[in-house]
Amino acid sequence: MGFTREDLKKVDIHLREMADEKYREFHGRLIPRVETIFYGVRVPALRKFARQLAKEDWRGFVELTKDSSVYELNMLCGMVCALAKCDFEEKLEYVEKFIPSINNWAVCDIVCGDLKDVKNNRERMYQFILPYLESQQEYEVRFAVVILMQYFVTDEYINNVLKIYDGIRHKGYYVKMAVAWGISICYVKYRDITLEYLASCNLDDFTYNKSVQKMIESLRVSREDKEMLRSMKR
Repeated sequence: MGFTREDLKKVDIHLREMADEKYREFHGRLIPRVETIFYGVRVPALRKFARQLAKEDWRGFVELTKDSSVYELNMLCGMVCALAKCDFEEKLEYVEKFIPSINNWAVCDIVCGDLKDVKNNRERMYQFILPYLESQQEYEVRFAVVILMQYFVTDEYINNVLKIYDGIRHKGYYVKMAVAWGISICYVKYRDITLEYLASCNLDDFTYNKSVQKMIESLRVSREDKEMLRSMKR
């Protein structure tokens, strides 16, 4: 028997039981004000629950939760898509259905981080995310930007990643911040290539300065480099 609405009610009850009021108040302030119900369940607990659900009728669960207005159910839906054991093409079909329901940076970034299968399917994922970079939807673009940062800052893709970041023109705050974050990761892993890129990049001033700021804040950047980077701000 597949996953039913009665099963979904039980999941919802379990989530409420795991809720942490202090965390709800703290994390809730970090999430953009959208039409979302937020219980306050910590991410490690959600991920443990997602692994359990991924061993059951995960397809049925995803179909019933992909449009949920509950933050934790939305997060679980994405996590289950990412963690499910299945053919990568099928996984992409479910990820594609899920992406339009992303309405905050936390769900976007955590689900991207759980898509570990990308490491064995880089070229297929690369082609999959390219259309999202042209989207008008802020979190669709952010999804692609974060995927690039998580899995494509490699010898093979570094130049492509920087070129893509340089060409993004979406005005959304959470897109710009993701690009800045991504460029800072590029700097940590490919310092000289990224420095050369920054010398002639087409980033707007906000994204450029945020990129430099994130490099300065990184624990993996030397004190000498941080001084140099401070002098590079526009």
